[in-house]
Amino acid sequence: MHNTSKSLAIVGIGGAVFFLLDLPLAWMMGSMCITTVFALRGVELNVHPPLKNIMVAVLGVMLGSNFSPDTLGNMMQWSNGLLLSFVNIFISMSLVYFYYRKVGKLDRTTAYFSAAPGGFNIMYEVGEAKGGDGRKIALIHATRILLLVMTVPIAFRYGVEIQETKASLPLFGRWEELTQYGWLFLAAVAGYWGGKVLKIPAYHLMGPLFAAAAFELSGFIDVKPPLLVIYAAQLVIGTSLGLRFLGISVREVRQVILLSCGSTALMIAIASLLAVLGSTFVGVSIPGLILALSPGGLAEMSLVALALGIDVAFVSIIHAIRITFIIGVIPLAYPVVSHFWTRRKKA
Repeated sequence: MHNTSKSLAIVGIGGAVFFLLDLPLAWMMGSMCITTVFALRGVELNVHPPLKNIMVAVLGVMLGSNFSPDTLGNMMQWSNGLLLSFVNIFISMSLVYFYYRKVGKLDRTTAYFSAAPGGFNIMYEVGEAKGGDGRKIALIHATRILLLVMTVPIAFRYGVEIQETKASLPLFGRWEELTQYGWLFLAAVAGYWGGKVLKIPAYHLMGPLFAAAAFELSGFIDVKPPLLVIYAAQLVIGTSLGLRFLGISVREVRQVILLSCGSTALMIAIASLLAVLGSTFVGVSIPGLILALSPGGLAEMSLVALALGIDVAFVSIIHAIRITFIIGVIPLAYPVVSHFWTRRKKA
């Protein structure tokens, strides 16, 4: 834990700078940037894994506390959003696969698992086991998430009229709401362990989210975590993102970044087009739909929606189902796709 404290103190400088510049998601983006720079230079920073899980649980509680009775009423309407999400996965993965094959000159297996719009760890592990270049798959997914976290919040901050979370939350919390914070803590603990026992995908996040949502809807809580706790969660999650580049050479990253810029732009363009065309069909704002369809990580994109105050419940639920679908279907579909490639090659 000593190394973790030292690392967070160092990367906190980046978060503080971004905060003083009044940038969105300042503590996550700032820590992520400075950690990435240090990682590429071979400086070994550290985040204790249990601490990351705790902070992801904090994010889950924060997301769950944004649910309301209206959320349940909107669930049926959101089924249209799920349909649009599946369409988005199919179109974007197909086009990005061909992009990686033609532009990136990647082999079929590496291109297939790199093109999946989510499921970082599973795509890396299964892709490498199937004969793909695991290092490239991991780098492409890490770079995609890094690019999205760096660009989407800024684009929304200066391109969309929004109300950010920090405007309505106390920094240290309120003494009169101490009991409410106790319920939030219980939701985090119960949700975390319940999600683990039930083997819910991304249980660190989704377990506390469901528990906090249940407490919120049942009237046990009517409060959100203090802003200081949210900043701490951003700091830890941002640092963990940057640490994915530890041990990678600048030359490798340069090549992957150039390739990922093109694929990420293509994915965002598809998501934006579908959002514009499907906003009325889904009944969600265009910004909310773009965030829900963006190919970022579940925790990261949920944090963006939370910080910017854009359709938080919808975005987090759609991303959770999207990630679950990708993890469950894409690896299982690989043998079928591989057989198709073999038949086509023989023909």
